[in-house]
Amino acid sequence: MDLNRKKFAVLDLTHGGIPIAKSLAAAGNEVSGIDVYRTVKPETLLELEEKYEIHCSKTPLPVSGFDLIVAPVHLDSAYPMLIEAREHGKDILSHHEIVGEILNGDSRLSGIKTVEVTGVKAKTSTASLLAHMLSRKFEVVLHTSRGLEYWKEGSASLIYKGLSITPGSILVAVEKAFEAGIRPNFFIFEISIGGTGTADLGILTTLTPDYGIANSTALASEAKLQLVKHAKPGSTLLINAGAKKALKAAKKDKIKVITFKDPFGDHLSETQGKIVDFVLETGSRTSALSVPSEFVTSSDLPGPDRLSGSDLSNSANLSGLLMQTGSTELQASPTSSGSCIRFLHRGKEILSASLRPGYNVSAYRTAFVAASAAALELGIEPEAVISVIEGFGGLSGRMQEKEMNGISLIDNSNSGMDILSAEKALDYALLKKKDEKKKNIILVLGEEASQVCEGLPPELVQGFVNKFGTKCKQVILVGERMKAVNGKNISYAWNLPEGLSKASEFAGGEDIILSSVKCFR
Repeated sequence: MDLNRKKFAVLDLTHGGIPIAKSLAAAGNEVSGIDVYRTVKPETLLELEEKYEIHCSKTPLPVSGFDLIVAPVHLDSAYPMLIEAREHGKDILSHHEIVGEILNGDSRLSGIKTVEVTGVKAKTSTASLLAHMLSRKFEVVLHTSRGLEYWKEGSASLIYKGLSITPGSILVAVEKAFEAGIRPNFFIFEISIGGTGTADLGILTTLTPDYGIANSTALASEAKLQLVKHAKPGSTLLINAGAKKALKAAKKDKIKVITFKDPFGDHLSETQGKIVDFVLETGSRTSALSVPSEFVTSSDLPGPDRLSGSDLSNSANLSGLLMQTGSTELQASPTSSGSCIRFLHRGKEILSASLRPGYNVSAYRTAFVAASAAALELGIEPEAVISVIEGFGGLSGRMQEKEMNGISLIDNSNSGMDILSAEKALDYALLKKKDEKKKNIILVLGEEASQVCEGLPPELVQGFVNKFGTKCKQVILVGERMKAVNGKNISYAWNLPEGLSKASEFAGGEDIILSSVKCFR
């Protein structure tokens, strides 16, 4: 698509529209930005007008003056400009599509592979684990809700913080990486509600639980299918076997499709009559497993497909790996936790890894199988995959266990937190309380709405409090909207730090603080 000398209307400057408008203006187009939600600060709009020559409006404009309308997939289809555009046959591109067009025209990206990760759950953990695995062989720039990171040789450094995972933020992430003088082998982008069509590998983690978007006129699952429908020829899609509509949409020529089994979908041994490519199973011990030759990529291995290893350390360090001839087995060492995970490729066990204690393993099972499958597909050696998993200690805010002022803390506060996640976290805390003979649970629950556009609905929180509130000694609700929620032993906080501070005041040394707040970390 020719993006030069066109007249664009970019709708929604709040959720990634600003970098899109800037990029289009820089390419020589006439651009108007529509502040649909009227949330952009006046000084920001003034800067767009004066510095970037982007006309800004807080009200709808006539579509007759534009060649193309650019709108996010979550925008209400009844927004006046969208209604008028459909009536007049104007082309409407999603934010994902226009970002894809902009990226396709960026010559700096030539020779760099890209991975896009979308889905309802496990996006950040999948992308982060994959970056760590790829970094054992390549240089990687990772963009997630945790920040923009540069990964090399198993270590990460922060490039920039504060970006969202809207498609427009990808443009900023790319610019920040190049400004830092980094030209990676891979870009990995966590992206909300879809894909741009530029990825060499697209990963769909989950499509459930589904939810309404565009003022409940559409389903998020349909929007996420952009990753599949817009996949470029020659690319690869890694799809959760439980995402039936995605698999149906993926029946395209020149697209390679790989499936993985989400561990929560135990009934899925086959999908549409075909064996699932990658499956993860949990167990209580480690076993020696054969490694098919297609996954043995090290050029100096003894023989064409003979590989064995032992004594992998728990520190994500390959120095303990011993290579021996006469075997086709990779074995991971046990840890004090005694739990392990096993990977199967098309029904055949290929590797296993023992897990460190200190986090809720069940919260990462989807990420383990998706990231590992992607890493193997991209040429990472099985022993490096094992090493990363064995050294993994959980991500901050994603069911990580730690101590705060000598009190046990389960940290489940992240941008993807929802009521279902809060329920699972409470179940885990109750089990921990029973197993470790703890006394009480202090729950911090809510949202930092200024950071996350898809907040935590107060009506759902009210239902949660009604059902589970009595299981907690104290419930501290975070966020302005939570003041509408009532119940016993309820108190309120403006933000997560204040909520944790109040929880510390209520908690004793034998209690557990559970933090489940929807926010960026």
